[in-house]
Amino acid sequence: MTRRFRMLLVAALALTACSCGNERLAPEIGQEEMAPNDGGNGFQDGIAIRNVILVGGSAGKALASGAGAPLHMVLINNRTAPDRLVAISAPGVFQGADIPGGGVDLPVRQPVGTGPVPMALLTGASRQLSVGGFVPVELRFQQAGTARLEVPVMPATEWRTTLSPWPSAPAAPSPTSPLNPTPGAPVSPSPTAPAGPSPTG
Repeated sequence: MTRRFRMLLVAALALTACSCGNERLAPEIGQEEMAPNDGGNGFQDGIAIRNVILVGGSAGKALASGAGAPLHMVLINNRTAPDRLVAISAPGVFQGADIPGGGVDLPVRQPVGTGPVPMALLTGASRQLSVGGFVPVELRFQQAGTARLEVPVMPATEWRTTLSPWPSAPAAPSPTSPLNPTPGAPVSPSPTAPAGPSPTG
């Protein structure tokens, strides 16, 4: 685990005292102050949202119009029951968002998203996005409602080079036949048994 991810995990586990006394929240899992991070942060009805970033182009290069950008974040559910992240959007900036499996399960008091794999891919940028800008992002949870926060667009440099790219679907293998294992090769005729005399009574 890299130093950055350790810091990110500490940030995810840090909850402020404002959650105390809310009967819908589970007991706090830590009293540490939130570690500094580069991304957007917030709370939504017991869901801690930490270090939300969009990874754009390399330093000095804008994300092209129509392109997609991976979205990274750490979420921790401090409610008393499991929840689920069911939708992500960036109205007016991206046309859509892909979330693996259609959503992200959030067990109680377990940080989710601390690894290098992006939480989602925002798709179809409506315009060029310069590194250093901010994008309004909405996160909709099944139980906790919708959180809105400003997310920075960061270059794919420095510690962000250790993040995984968006996983793409593997190419489908070419169909083959047991009689034609090599595409383009002639198919041999199937052997047939010689016709015998018809049985007679």
